[in-house]
This record gives sequence, structure tokens and C-alpha cells, in this order.
Amino acid sequence: METDDLLSAALEIRILTAVTAKRAMHALRRRLNLADKGLTGLQYGIMQALHHEEQTISELSHKLMLDPSTLVPAVDALERKELARRGRDPQDRRRVPLSLTERGAEFVTCVPALDDDDPLVQSLNAMGEEKAGQLLALLREMVENMPEGKDIMRRVSLMMDAHAARESTSTE
Repeated sequence: METDDLLSAALEIRILTAVTAKRAMHALRRRLNLADKGLTGLQYGIMQALHHEEQTISELSHKLMLDPSTLVPAVDALERKELARRGRDPQDRRRVPLSLTERGAEFVTCVPALDDDDPLVQSLNAMGEEKAGQLLALLREMVENMPEGKDIMRRVSLMMDAHAARESTSTE
């Protein structure tokens, strides 16, 4: 592929992934608004990450690939809404683990990250299983080839494992 064609393809991929991400966030906001808790997508993502294990801001930052300064106000808001709490580590006073409250855990269980009405789910369904699988494989390959891509894919794999664990416990 010529350099101009490659740059054009990269720009179009950037635009298309931004549109996809925007539509996915809109669908999540719709589900969160229906639940009437006034949560942001970031706050919900933090709650998802805390659902099965407590974590520090630093651990969340690494897992969610976000700067700690972005997470602190969101965690503060979750604490004010009594959906999450900061704890104490008896072995290390400097470590402040975060966990969900009972209300927070209930909320995460009741509000799915995705549902059948989600435009991403509908689009993948319309593409069919084979094409959806090919798209996923190509996206994984693209991310792996980025700087730090293998590390990013390891973190994505951990997030997917955590999601699968949540799904298996919620269906039992």
C-alpha cells in the first residue's frame, strides 16, 4: 500500500472507530439513564472493574488505561452516591483499596454493559458470525502491532476474563 493510501486508510479507521465508540457510549448512557442513578460511563466502568475485586486508584489506572487524575473525581462521585468506598489495608497504611458497596454491586448486576438493543451488538449480528470474528481478529492484530500493543492486549484479555467471571457468577 502506498504511503498516501496508508495515511488515508489510517484516517478513515480513526474516524470509524471514533464513530463506533461514540455510538457505544451513547447506548451505555441510555442504559444508565434508564437506571436513574446519574452515572457517567467512566463511573460505570470503574464499578465494573471493582465488581469482583477491590483495587487501588493506581491499579484501576493501569487496568483502564487512564491517568489517576481522571479517576479520582469519578471515584469521589461514586463514594458520594454510596456506590463505592475507600478502605484501609492493614498491611500497608499507604494503600487505599476501593470496593463497591452493596448498592454498587447490586447496580452493576442489574445494569448490563451491553444489551440486544446496543448498536454495536446489532451491527455485529447483521454482519454475521464469520465477519464479526474476522473483524475482531483484525482489530486484535492492529492493536498488537501498536507501540505497547502486546501489553495492551494482555490488559484487554484480563478485562475480558473478569467480565466472563462476572457473567458466570450472575447466571448461577
